[in-house]
Amino acid sequence: MKRVGLIFGSRSVEHEISITTASKVYEALRQLQGEYETLPIYLNKAGAWLAGPAVDRLLAIEAEGRACREPARRKALQEQYKAQLEHLQRGTGEAAQRFLTPDPTVRGLSGNPERASWFKKTTGPPLDIAFPVIHGTHGEDGTLQGLFELADLPYVGPGVAASAAGMDKILSKLIFRGAGLPTVEAAWFSRRRWLADQPAVVREVETRVGYPLVVKPAVAGSSVGISRAANAEELVRAVGRAIQFSARVLAEKALDARLEVQCAVLGNHEPVVSECEELTQSAGIVSFEEKYLKRPDAADADLAPSHIPARIPEDLARRAKALALDTFRALDARGIARVDFLVDRATLEPFVNEVNTLPGSLCLRLWEASGIAPAALVRRLLALAVEAHEEKTRTRFESREGAGLVDRKHLMTPGK
Repeated sequence: MKRVGLIFGSRSVEHEISITTASKVYEALRQLQGEYETLPIYLNKAGAWLAGPAVDRLLAIEAEGRACREPARRKALQEQYKAQLEHLQRGTGEAAQRFLTPDPTVRGLSGNPERASWFKKTTGPPLDIAFPVIHGTHGEDGTLQGLFELADLPYVGPGVAASAAGMDKILSKLIFRGAGLPTVEAAWFSRRRWLADQPAVVREVETRVGYPLVVKPAVAGSSVGISRAANAEELVRAVGRAIQFSARVLAEKALDARLEVQCAVLGNHEPVVSECEELTQSAGIVSFEEKYLKRPDAADADLAPSHIPARIPEDLARRAKALALDTFRALDARGIARVDFLVDRATLEPFVNEVNTLPGSLCLRLWEASGIAPAALVRRLLALAVEAHEEKTRTRFESREGAGLVDRKHLMTPGK
């Protein structure tokens, strides 16, 4: 069996959503016990890596709570979940602090860094595949993927560049435009510039975009820090909120009469696209609360209300699916991603909004509606991770030219 490190949590505003996604992947991996052994690894909000019975128990309680329909039992599970999470945040309980070393000769978890030669003192067998389900910063933004690359460890999801660009709404918009993909008009600026000359930035945004508009942190997720502005006063308030979550801000033209449609993409070299999904509360901004806190069904507590398949014309669905594949390829993504669209109700013109390179719940509902069960999806993602890693082994990381420099005597001469 291959050992899978299921990595979740981390320093992100989407920390709690990551736990839910992890519990769903954990359930799917349990159906593949004959093929894979799972090691859950939790990164708490301080950034500590934790593994052990307490981490396994957190996922088990979360999964049972989602499935429970008996009110008294559900309440008891909620209390257990909160207590377990508090223990892990404090670093107490049956969880040991662990670290993934960037040394590719180790390829496993190590213990306390205060121990001598801690890189070589692994606490158990090495990992075969990393399965990160961290949403947002310090996990979906290329930082964790860089660690996996240094460790020479196969991992699920897009690589460093695609993850970083997909997380940054400004960089991704530039890539989309460069690839000829349709996007709404936008302007962007830094927090530093806003604080230095707010009136000038307001004038620029009004000239380039105009009202109404939507203000977003460039690097954030789950609608955190997003606001709508219809005038200068609202723009100032919206930017004040957005700069709390990101050093750069994106201001986009608002499509008030719109549909919000999304598709998931799966694959490496020959990706496939899922059914289209239509968010049902797209008249305004779908807030964090609407996505995660107001769901009547506990099993769907991490999912925005929607229709699958989307209630849109067949021609629009075909175009959205084609654009999703084009977007996936433009970003040089792999593994899995979700592409979100804004559709003008009057013209039915779709605009690429953003890409989620590790989407919440891995878009399980979309894939189930497309004929792929959760366990089959997880098995496919693990196979794609191995395939991508094998592709990397064909790349050379040293050259004869570099070795030739050693033979240049003058490089060894003092003063040269």
